[in-house]
Amino acid sequence: MRFKLLMATLVVTLTGLVGPAGIAQATATPAAAAAAADAASTLHARPCTRTSSGTCIRGGQFCPRSQYGRSGWDARGRRYVCKGSRSHPHWMRP
Repeated sequence: MRFKLLMATLVVTLTGLVGPAGIAQATATPAAAAAAADAASTLHARPCTRTSSGTCIRGGQFCPRSQYGRSGWDARGRRYVCKGSRSHPHWMRP
């Protein structure tokens, strides 16, 4: 009796996965995954600008005087410009 109940539960579960909704979901998943991969690659198209310690820059951090007026990117792909006081410049949003 338990075996029949287990088999009936298994059949109902598999029917739901393979049925029309399951097929539509399965075919939509690769397209959604490709779109997500494209969005992620576009977002992180540039490698982050590294500090002297090797970490990615962050807004508000000091930047080298040699970088004054130049752009840099953080780990999330956001652009920063080295600006402010020429003697103590910081990475700031443009």
